[in-house]
Amino acid sequence: MRITSKGQVTIPADIRQRAGLLPNTEVEFEFIDKIVRLKKVKNAAQRGKRLIHEYER
Repeated sequence: MRITSKGQVTIPADIRQRAGLLPNTEVEFEFIDKIVRLKKVKNAAQRGKRLIHEYER
């Protein structure tokens, strides 16, 4: 799989289905050492607060 010039990648359908990633699902990325982890946001309403907190650090 390749990342496009816009930084996009397609998540294969079977992985989206297994992870419950429907269209418009909020996701976030986190780093664990050199691993990038994509995870579904459980409470999307809190996402803005988390982003502001991260920005202020």
